[in-house]
Amino acid sequence: GLMSIIIDEDAGFCPKRFYDSLAVEKGPSLGTNFTLASPYTLLAHYTELEWAESFGVKRDLIRLAVGLEPLEEIKAKFAASLQAAKKPCDP
Repeated sequence: GLMSIIIDEDAGFCPKRFYDSLAVEKGPSLGTNFTLASPYTLLAHYTELEWAESFGVKRDLIRLAVGLEPLEEIKAKFAASLQAAKKPCDP
């Protein structure tokens, strides 16, 4: 399945730390059978982030294509990344 998530820095989470620590493949393709993460807004609207945000598209939106790995493995990777993201971002 395909989904988008936003890791909310205002709630004390660090989106960059979440994405960087997420132990899945990274890239813009969504046509794979393994879990893949992509910083969608940064890739699609890098030169127009303010414009995208004016339409409610957050710059920290992460697009996820969930693969065929065992569900418990995927859940464990996301839990570990959420734990890592609990620390505020570095200034």
